[in-house]
Amino acid sequence: MKNLVRPFSVRIAGIGGQGNLISGLILAKALVKSGKHVIQTQNYTAQVRGGPSYCDLLISSDPIDFPKATIFDVLVILHPSMISQCKNVRNNGIILVDDTYISSYPPDIFRMTRRKIMVPASKLSYEKFGTEMYANMIMLGLTIKASSLVDVNSVIEAIKENMKPTHIENNIEAIKYGTTLTEKVYKPRIERKIPRTIGFE
Repeated sequence: MKNLVRPFSVRIAGIGGQGNLISGLILAKALVKSGKHVIQTQNYTAQVRGGPSYCDLLISSDPIDFPKATIFDVLVILHPSMISQCKNVRNNGIILVDDTYISSYPPDIFRMTRRKIMVPASKLSYEKFGTEMYANMIMLGLTIKASSLVDVNSVIEAIKENMKPTHIENNIEAIKYGTTLTEKVYKPRIERKIPRTIGFE
């Protein structure tokens, strides 16, 4: 990702216990490694598992003076209960959904954008690793491939530096696997000199 004309916003939304917060942390660390300014915020209920939870990132080439996003260029949905978050996506943004447990979508849920990718990440994680716990990293790999947010090697380095040794190998494998699940790449329009809504090409 080159120079940005405004902070670029990402939300990773799921429930407690799915690992969306660690996904956001790894992404933030990787972006810092690539030379970006990043602000990461978290929102979760008092419940350790099962309650609504999301991690937001603001990303910029320059220092960020407003640390809260309200609409998002990229939305990653890890749980069916968070599908309503689609209303918070910027026009022509990108939505990535783990649709393992989603049988149908509410009408007009994608009215803000046609840029969407659905992958049964939980199902694929179980098939590949014998557990659904790596679905978050599969979705993160999918996200960095589809959005060109950051180089996968920076993400791998962030995993090595911020995860327990026993989990590093599978998390890296899950990231790499996620990058293979789409050929779609929605690069942000980042070269506009007039501050206008950033969409995707």
